[in-house]
Amino acid sequence: MPYLSDYPRYAWQLINGERTNGELRLAQWRERDLAAHLDISAPLRILDLANGRLRPQYTILRGAGHQVYGVDIVNRPALNWTDIAYQAARWIYKWRLRPVNRIASSETLICGNVNWLPFPEQCFDLVTSIAAFEHFLDVPHVVSELYRVLRPGGVVWVSVHLFTSPSGGHNVSFTEIPLQRVPDGTDAWDHLRRRRLPFSVPLNEWRRDQYLEAFGRRFSLIEHYPAAYEGEALLTSEIAAELADYDREELICHAYVIVARKE
Repeated sequence: MPYLSDYPRYAWQLINGERTNGELRLAQWRERDLAAHLDISAPLRILDLANGRLRPQYTILRGAGHQVYGVDIVNRPALNWTDIAYQAARWIYKWRLRPVNRIASSETLICGNVNWLPFPEQCFDLVTSIAAFEHFLDVPHVVSELYRVLRPGGVVWVSVHLFTSPSGGHNVSFTEIPLQRVPDGTDAWDHLRRRRLPFSVPLNEWRRDQYLEAFGRRFSLIEHYPAAYEGEALLTSEIAAELADYDREELICHAYVIVARKE
């Protein structure tokens, strides 16, 4: 569960640009990985899968002039204090991202289930998703849906927050990226060991190779790599021995990127 101290810290990270800089780094990784496979200088039709309430990548891609569709179950009108807080956070993101703002198209946000995408076949050039696949409870079905809506030659770019990482249980601080410490009274990798901290969000608990197998069954894998690490100082020899079923990279990889093409 989030700790109360995380909320003011998160607000400050938004205001001082730390969060925006992190999102821009993700966008740079994606642009670098796609350069040899898509003409990203031309307007593309893009699906931002499970875009979330804050929608930073949706904003970045629209700012680059692409036609972007955001699909998420949270994309529905609401008027409560939580929604007002998210509106304020989205405004800060847009304000921080204004140097790249070249938005020409109208906003296209759809409330939808990722298992049943409300789009015809072969209508997207690119599907992108960040820190969402770990929450999908039927990954093979979602991958099949992506295959259906991508045109031949289209590309999927996915960054997965691995469950096996120190913060993979999504039940420690969400403001410390990469994670440097764990809550008092809790051991590192608690979610893989004693599970003293409950999970507060759906998690499929998939491992790296399961994702690679699921994508490899439908797509041609272009590349995949560990993009960000965390918790190296937390991985003692005792913990490594206890978690010997996991290799070291799985345990310290926070973000794992998969790039795949529909042939």
